[in-house]
Amino acid sequence: MTDANLPDGTTLAALDLGSNSFHLLLARKMHGELNLLKRLGEKVQLAAGLDDQGLLSEEAQQRGLACLQQMAPFIQGLGEQQVKAVGTNALRAAHNSQEFLERAEEILGVPIEIIAGREEARLIYTGVVFTSPKIEGRRLVIDIGGGSTEFIIGDGAEPALMESLHMGCVSYTQRFFKQGQITNKAFQQARLAALSELLHIQKSYLGCGWQVAQGSSGSLKALSLIAGQGEFAPLTAKKLHELEKDLLKHKSADHWTVYGLRADRAKVLPAGLAIASAFFEALQIKEMHFVEGALREGLLYELSGLAADVDIRDRTLNGLQERFQVDLLQSQLVQSSCLYLLEQVNSAWGLMQAKWRDKLARAAALHEIGLSVAHTQYHKHGAYLMQYADLPGYTRLEQRKLAVLIRTHRRKFAQGDFKSFSPEDALKLKRLARLLRLSVLFHHSRPDAPLQNMQLSVDNTTPKESLHLQFPEGWLAEQPLLQADLEQEASWQAQAGFELTFS
Repeated sequence: MTDANLPDGTTLAALDLGSNSFHLLLARKMHGELNLLKRLGEKVQLAAGLDDQGLLSEEAQQRGLACLQQMAPFIQGLGEQQVKAVGTNALRAAHNSQEFLERAEEILGVPIEIIAGREEARLIYTGVVFTSPKIEGRRLVIDIGGGSTEFIIGDGAEPALMESLHMGCVSYTQRFFKQGQITNKAFQQARLAALSELLHIQKSYLGCGWQVAQGSSGSLKALSLIAGQGEFAPLTAKKLHELEKDLLKHKSADHWTVYGLRADRAKVLPAGLAIASAFFEALQIKEMHFVEGALREGLLYELSGLAADVDIRDRTLNGLQERFQVDLLQSQLVQSSCLYLLEQVNSAWGLMQAKWRDKLARAAALHEIGLSVAHTQYHKHGAYLMQYADLPGYTRLEQRKLAVLIRTHRRKFAQGDFKSFSPEDALKLKRLARLLRLSVLFHHSRPDAPLQNMQLSVDNTTPKESLHLQFPEGWLAEQPLLQADLEQEASWQAQAGFELTFS
């Protein structure tokens, strides 16, 4: 996700397709800083378009697509390394999110990746840390979104605890205030529902503790402005209770528009207030200050490479290797051979971009994580872990791509596992999988050094995409086990419609 080598003057764009609002930030990287060029935001309320079956309505999709039509001109001409677009809770929840993504990507001309809740939390924390003054000790950051609320405790730039709970200002409005009537009964039901969600994290967060509490997002921004009667003011439990009484007295938040609150924000703010009141009680928060940084700023700083000296994905990878007791020597040998083979075919196979090299290297490093579950079918266990674990720095799409490489690195080459990707990505992932399969096969006996004495050539003129391995003359004859493995591999690849020859 990061690229610290982007030159000064590079324009970057971050698109946050949130459950309540869509946001676009444009910035220019100059002298180790980001200079803001453009900020766009529009209420879309995707979460309001989710029906009981978890399907995103056509009306909600059209609201989102119309918003993206307005934003698309601002990112035209920017390269793949300059734009990051992500979807959050509503798109995580929608069973037909792929339908919307395909239409949205056609408008934008860039891929959109749906991120997990904890990854959203991590990026929010990054956005807050790099856009607000440094503090001593731990900070608690909370962001009330349209469909979820993120909670992060961190020290400096490092988050220690991250969680995303299923409560948001749009989803709670739909659930408790759908008719627009604000009653004490409905408010208390919303508040109790939030308190119930908070039970999952209450003990661990109170046990960790913090010195400063900061609130990010439109709901907490609005509450801070109302509390200060048009000026930003700290939020306290007492102040929130006063706002609750005022809200119930007027049975609406419309009168708060005098403090600069937009009408569309007023509609969902009672739910935001109920959620805030609940987490102030559950986490015993004494005072909270609003901060401007959020998910979109976190995306920009990671995209620029300014957020960290080390790619967070590498840190996550190292943590996975340690957690699942990966044989580091074996993974390094397989990785080394993978990259050796890739150098020989990357041009012919259209794999010159760094992202394909990275995917192959990471898949090689993690191909054995499933062994910690069981040796039998360990490639399937590893794929499951890769796809469904919360992995900081990785989007859900990135996890699925790595999962399919791990899933297909041995045994039968399951073509069906690639059907969920675009035709172009599926083709390139299959090519990477074939390289990984060969590298794993070369190190079946777990040697002490990588095998790199072969030449690999490709023939793309037929659908079989023939691969030919050439070893030094007479060498393979002295390796009967490897020769048997290659014969079996040629059979498996033939069943998948490919061709592998060797001599």
